[in-house]
Parts: sequence; structure tokens; C-alpha cells
Amino acid sequence: MAKKDNVTEIKQADYDMRKTFIGFWITVFAWTTLPALTTPRVSMRTSSDEISVTDTFTVALGVTRGDSMRTVFLRLNYDEQKVRYLEGTPGSLFQGAVFWDIHSERIESDSMIYMVAVMLGAGRFVSAPGTFFNINFVALDSGQAVFTIDSLKFVDPNLSYFDGGWDTLKTVIAPVDTFPPGPVSDFKLQEDGSGRLKLHWRNPNDEDFEGTIILRSTESFIRIADTNKTVVYDGIGEAYTDINLVDDAVYYYTAFTYDEIPNYSEPRFLKGVPKGEYVFTYPNPFDPNDGVGTTFNILFTNNTFVDITIYDAVGNHVIDLYKARQVFANEPTKTMTWNGRNGDNEIVANGVYYFVVRTSQGDQKIGKVAVLR
Repeated sequence: MAKKDNVTEIKQADYDMRKTFIGFWITVFAWTTLPALTTPRVSMRTSSDEISVTDTFTVALGVTRGDSMRTVFLRLNYDEQKVRYLEGTPGSLFQGAVFWDIHSERIESDSMIYMVAVMLGAGRFVSAPGTFFNINFVALDSGQAVFTIDSLKFVDPNLSYFDGGWDTLKTVIAPVDTFPPGPVSDFKLQEDGSGRLKLHWRNPNDEDFEGTIILRSTESFIRIADTNKTVVYDGIGEAYTDINLVDDAVYYYTAFTYDEIPNYSEPRFLKGVPKGEYVFTYPNPFDPNDGVGTTFNILFTNNTFVDITIYDAVGNHVIDLYKARQVFANEPTKTMTWNGRNGDNEIVANGVYYFVVRTSQGDQKIGKVAVLR
């Protein structure tokens, strides 16, 4: 009878355990099916559109929609022949969160990384849009690197699990650097006397910038960086004076920047006509508050006296700047300036102004100067 009683007790204990187990999963099922207000949609993007072998880059995982997220679990697949995982950190949605990552060596896989981010503090939650993971990789080999998510769960403030959708990210890794530096900016031209044109520009701040090359043609703009064409400048400076030109002829200039490969940037174009006479100001635009002002550069082929008057953009008189100032033939004059003030000695407003230079022979030249404070 004792043996039978033992069997009866074991069966009763097993029944009680199964009843408790079933009751537990019923409770969990009811607990985990609480709906989220909006189903999250996960997106992936890289920190750079220009990725080459040995470059370090970041894959940011975020949500474009969704709310009530307290915890995120996901598994990200990637090709370890193309990229190597470096580290991961919480994104903007989970700043101050606990972040775990189990990379491929620890889960015995050639292509997976498992990540978890948990907000600290009971009941705290976040809502889209924003990022929740930033994962840093280094590119190992050229080709297409594909990142996909094959497991994704969210936890809301009520500790309920719910699913979301996601996108696939495909990134092309170049075998070598095929990305040129940015082009020059502020590409400008100044007349500089008979047979001369002066070019100014600003080089880009790209780390791979090696130099600027300027090509010249008398027919049309050169649109491809062909060093067999007429190269008038090649260097790292930001100004060049082209000399021995023909007055009144049209010259076409194209500027490219390049790196060490070399990869050439998009072209920038400029057209100029050298003249025996000119009037312009430099710098232009200028800031009256710098105490320097702008200087008139004047060249005439005959001895003369000049008057200089400033007008605003709608033709209102601003100031009679100079009267009967002597200019000698074929000698560049840079002795006259404007400090950006009107006839009442007040600094003028920002904008475009016109200067009129009249000679004692009755000729006049009109130009623009911009005030930018």
C-alpha cells in the first residue's frame, strides 16, 4: 500500500505542476498581447554614402514610426567577409540606457550580431522617430555589404512584447577610394590690366584634398579633367593671375580639385575677357565694420581725372566719394577706398550698391559692390 500511495502522490504533484504551468502561460499570453499604440517600423542607414575599403562607418538603426518602446531586442545579420563589427552604443531614443551586444565570436556565427537596449527606470518609454542603436563597422573588402534584421521584438511600458517591421540596407563598398574631394567654391575673376586676368577661389576642407587644377580654353568650357589640355594652374593656392592674354578675347576657365588617386571633383566654370581698362572693387562683398573697407582698382589707357559716386540699388544717391582724382595712363591705381558709410557718415545697410566712375574726358564705368555685415 505504501508503494501505491507514493505513485498516487507523484501523479497528484505532476498534475498540480502541469496545472500551474498552464496557468502561468495563460497569464503570460494575456499579459503579452496588450497592443502597442503604433507598430514600429525599423529603418537602417549608414553614416556615409562614400565607403571604401578600410573606412570606418556607422550603421544607425532607428524607428520611423511607433511608440511605447521601453526595450528593443534584435538580431542583425551581416557579411563578415565584407565588414567587421567594432562596437555598438545606444542611439538618441535610448540615451542613458543599458546597452548589450553579443558579437559573432560569442554566438559562434559568421554573420550575426545580437543587440539589446533597455531603458533605465520602471515605466519609462520612448516614441519614434529616432535611433536606438549605432553600430560601428570597418569595411574589409569591396562589393555589396547587406545588413538585414531577422529577429525583432519590442517591449512596451507594460512589459508586453510586440513585433515591428524593418527594412534591408545594402551598402556598396568601393575597392579603392573613388570619391573625389568637393569642388572649389567662390570661383571669381578680376580684370587685372591689359592681357591679364586674376582668378580667386576657395579650396574644399576635405581631408583627401591634394590640389586644384585649372584648365583654359579659347573655344568653350572644358568639362572633363584632361591634363592634355592647357593647364594654367596646378597647386594648393587660392589665387592665380593669367598673363600674356589677348585683350577683348574670351577665355574659358574650368577648375577641378583632386585627391591622391587622383579622383577629380565636379567642375566649376568661369569666363573672362581681359581689357586695357578696368574698374572694380576688392574685397567684394565687404564688411564696413572691419575698418578696412573696399578698394577701387582702376586702370585707364589715358591720363585723366575721375569722380566716384555711390548709389543704392534703386538709384538713390548715397555719397560723392571722390572728385577730380588723378589717374595716370596704364598705371593701376589702388589709392581710393569706400568705408561703407553715406554722406552723413552712417554705415549703410546690407545690400548691393552701384559705383559710377566718370572721367574728365566724359567716359564713365559702372560697377556693383555688396555690403555684408
